[in-house]
Amino acid sequence: MTTAPELDFGKDNVARGYDDVLVPLIFRPWGERLLAEHGPWDGRTVLDLATGTGVVARLLADRVGSNGKVIAADINPQMLNIAKHHCADAGERVRFLESSAHPLELEGGVVDAVICQQGFQFFPDRAQSAVEMLRVLRDEGVALVSTWRSVAECKAFGAICGALDAIGETELANMMRRPFDHLPEDELQAHFEDAGFNSVELQRHEALMTCHGGPKSAIELALATPIGPHLRELAESVFSRFTDELSDRATELSRGESHLGKLVSNVIVARK
Repeated sequence: MTTAPELDFGKDNVARGYDDVLVPLIFRPWGERLLAEHGPWDGRTVLDLATGTGVVARLLADRVGSNGKVIAADINPQMLNIAKHHCADAGERVRFLESSAHPLELEGGVVDAVICQQGFQFFPDRAQSAVEMLRVLRDEGVALVSTWRSVAECKAFGAICGALDAIGETELANMMRRPFDHLPEDELQAHFEDAGFNSVELQRHEALMTCHGGPKSAIELALATPIGPHLRELAESVFSRFTDELSDRATELSRGESHLGKLVSNVIVARK
């Protein structure tokens, strides 16, 4: 099992940066695609595991209808507080649960689907987290789990890592690689096969990261990630070198167009 530096999501400024920048830039469009390609959702009870600031939960609330239910679960209270705000108009369709992925604070066989968008790679015990997803699913339920592929394929984040390496901030670069480079697709798939799902399919999704701010968007992206607080603590001269390096790399990526290169994700479709 590979190891990586720890990232801290437990700060309020990280949660707000995530919600203000990463959600509209990445997590909302990717969540919309995930829900559009897998369904129908009407009348279903869905667990949104590692809900973060609630973007997928809110999208689901519009799709499950009056007879459906969304359970938005996260271990991070700062993230959940923002999620509650975003889902306030959904009323009783969304229930919030402060819970780890293992153990899940739910009874067995109570949901029709589990969705986990870009959270599984952070779980301390991935094998048991997959087992827990299976446990809470009803018969013939499905788990949809997306995780990023490497920074070599997720170009904007590769640019951030490259810029950090170029100025000698290797530890921060390795922290940024954690969501991308530490869960190979064969290991990801094996977790769900070993958990006992009846069928496990691995799909590959890719799309351009659309933005309109050019190199400035790349800097905002870096500051909105969990390494953002560490970037802000760099000496002014070091931070300036970083932004110069990242701007050059982002310019090369976009080539004058409104994007920061491709993002590529693995998606597990595991059926009970």
